[in-house]
Amino acid sequence: MNKIEFYSAWFCPFAQRAWLTLEYHKIPYEYVESLSVKMDQSEGIHGYEKNPRLLELNPKGLVPTLSIPLEAAKGVELKDRELKRIEDSTILTESIDCIEFLNAMAGKNGSSTHSLIPDPALIADTHRMNQNICSTFYKVLMKPTREEQKEAFVFFARSIAEFLDDVQDDGFYKSSFPTIVDIAVIPWILRLPLLQHYRPTLKLDEELSKTFVEKLDSYVKRINGLSAVKQTLWKDENDLIAAYKRYANGTATSQVGIAVRSGNNAHDV
Repeated sequence: MNKIEFYSAWFCPFAQRAWLTLEYHKIPYEYVESLSVKMDQSEGIHGYEKNPRLLELNPKGLVPTLSIPLEAAKGVELKDRELKRIEDSTILTESIDCIEFLNAMAGKNGSSTHSLIPDPALIADTHRMNQNICSTFYKVLMKPTREEQKEAFVFFARSIAEFLDDVQDDGFYKSSFPTIVDIAVIPWILRLPLLQHYRPTLKLDEELSKTFVEKLDSYVKRINGLSAVKQTLWKDENDLIAAYKRYANGTATSQVGIAVRSGNNAHDV
């Protein structure tokens, strides 16, 4: 059986969601680096050099994009969503859909790892956290005034606290094992140092209670101990900081950058 083709970008948190799921369930895949950031954001396609095959499979040119052989995808569906098929593959392009689909694939194939969705209600929680934490992260970076950045950060911190409130001691979101909500949020938790770098006056320990600060520190240590996280991290923190400079200085022409600068949300892209 051919492997899943995983079109990704090392710096992209949305792509990391799919990557984490592949690694967590130990699903064989071929990693295809697909986006290269242009120094001049007016060049390329939305400021990127994009893999031609990615554009064939997903004309938006967004990552993650998964090309899953039909044989591997057989019998797996997403509720109320029609799956795209090209040639002999199922194509997935939405990061939360990727988590759901790969988790269902692993379950169908008798994976020894725990399901990321032990309770279907977690899917609604995932979308709420996606809006409140993940999309707001970009507002903190990209809003043009300090007042708007502060307003976004206060909401961001409140949403982090809401997430942590349901994280079990020594465990994960409403579970002793990682869930889809963890997989959706972890990439942004790992990128908290970017906010510390670009928005140093905005501090989580000034917005969160001491209990939540300690709980966040413990959670960060716990997720960094996960094999799936270790396999999906960037090699150099300075490279990651450089990749996000375009968001912090308002020059990003990515579809997320354009959306946020226009007053829309990252999760609507």
